[in-house]
Amino acid sequence: MRAKLLFLTIFVGLIAISAAAQSSVEIVLAGHNQVPPVRSPGTGMVELTVEGDSLFVSGKFEDLREYYLGASIHFGRANETGNQIYRLTAELNEEKTGGVFKPEENRFELREAQKEALRNGRMYINIRSNRNRSGEIRGQIPPLSF
Repeated sequence: MRAKLLFLTIFVGLIAISAAAQSSVEIVLAGHNQVPPVRSPGTGMVELTVEGDSLFVSGKFEDLREYYLGASIHFGRANETGNQIYRLTAELNEEKTGGVFKPEENRFELREAQKEALRNGRMYINIRSNRNRSGEIRGQIPPLSF
C-alpha cells in the first residue's frame, strides 16, 4: 500500500511539474490590431507554446490583400511598434496570400528578457504583405504564466 501511495505521489508531482513548465495561448491576427489600423480581409490564428526555454509557434493565416512578405515576433505593447525578435517561417499557399506555421520550423530559444516580456504581455506577432510592408495583420500575445 505504501508503494502504491509513493508511486501515486510521484506521478501527480510529475504531472504538476510538466504543466508548470508549459504554457500555451491562441492569438487572433487581424488588420485592426495594427498600429495604425489596416483595413484588410486578412485573418489568422496562431498558437504559441512555451516549453522550458523554448517557444513554439504554429497556426495559419489567409486572405492578405497582396502577397506575403514575412512574419515575425516583436517586442511591444498593444498600441506600440517594436523591434523584431524572431522571424517566422511560413509554408505559403499557391496565391502567396496565406500560409501555415509549423512548430518544428518555428522553434526559438528564449532568453530571460524574452521570458519576462512574454510574462508581461509585451510581444506581438506581425505579418507583412507587399501592400502593407510594415504589417497587414497583427496579434498581441497576452501575458503568459510559465
